[in-house]
Amino acid sequence: MHMPEGFSAPSDLPAARRRMLLVFDGGNAPGYSSAAVALVEEGERRGYEMWAATEGFRSLTSDRVAEPAFERLIVSRKDRYALLARGIPARSMGRRVLDAGCDFRSERYRGFLNRERRLEAAATFREEGFTHVVCVGGDGTFSAACAWTEDLPDIPIGFVNVSIDNDIAGDRAIGFMTAIEAGATIARGLLEDAYTHKRVYILEMMGNRSGRHALHCGVAARAHVIVLPSMHFGEEVLAEMTLALQKTDYALVVVAEGYEAERRKRETPGMSAATFLLKQLETAGLRDAPDKRVIAEPFSRYLRGVRPQFVEVATAYLKATLLMEAFERGRSRVMPYVLAASDVGVRDFADVRREDAVEAEFMTLLDRLGMPAFQRQVVESSGKRVG
Repeated sequence: MHMPEGFSAPSDLPAARRRMLLVFDGGNAPGYSSAAVALVEEGERRGYEMWAATEGFRSLTSDRVAEPAFERLIVSRKDRYALLARGIPARSMGRRVLDAGCDFRSERYRGFLNRERRLEAAATFREEGFTHVVCVGGDGTFSAACAWTEDLPDIPIGFVNVSIDNDIAGDRAIGFMTAIEAGATIARGLLEDAYTHKRVYILEMMGNRSGRHALHCGVAARAHVIVLPSMHFGEEVLAEMTLALQKTDYALVVVAEGYEAERRKRETPGMSAATFLLKQLETAGLRDAPDKRVIAEPFSRYLRGVRPQFVEVATAYLKATLLMEAFERGRSRVMPYVLAASDVGVRDFADVRREDAVEAEFMTLLDRLGMPAFQRQVVESSGKRVG
């Protein structure tokens, strides 16, 4: 939106020399609001006028749906009222640091893959008088930010990694830790139910490419078997797994949503990874019986709506500070990273890469039933993963 003629900031707000736009895109993850609050607080403290695109990248194009397309973000409610009185859409972020989800995002706006849309977005960006941009999201959002640098070569651009998938190498995504806590809680609850009622649960969890979320949740919940997207089971492994599940009193099998994704798309469109694995095991002889139920549990989206842990909030504030300091030093095309308390900094976009792999040290924890053929499959699939 364009500013009303003669607009100026309220008298009790410092006149902004720079206008920063925050663009949130990608899949919902715990910590989007934490990142928004941290960026607004740090930016406002340094004299930036902070804005958000209300629907991510879409707001900058003719595909936008929501109005207004942009909102001014400030910390205090008093300043919000002053801005609203002047006809400026504004939102106070002062107490929203633990909010679930995000008010300013779109679900992976595919139009930004089109160069014409990016050029349109760049023109809108300049027309609105923005001087800086920070893109917030996962790998897809990062790819869009990188592509946009071609159309905004003179504009300082930053990226903050917020994602359940944690698929950016050299950083711990905001939201990853919270999602593990929520996911492992679900998985552990099913494990306890399996123990009580003598059941076998096959639980589908997030993990389309690497399966890192499913891996960490499964390990934390002490799942008996964890199946990753890189695995493809032949008759020997399926027969071995069936026999092992028949012998045990109860079990939890965690399967990543990306397991046999291409095959399922061809052969059984719409079938979940959990149901597909169950059908494979049924073919090998596993049976659902009254005295020992075998149940495929669908993927739970509950973890997308949970509030972030405070450790994620702390990371959000640290990343916001690292990024703003980099801008103050004249740097652009950078991503702040936080791996541990003493392992922090910023990386140039050129040094950031996607990581579709899981940690090798965790691979010995995928099998608690003692299945040699399955373990050979783990070794074989480990060699095929990228990263």
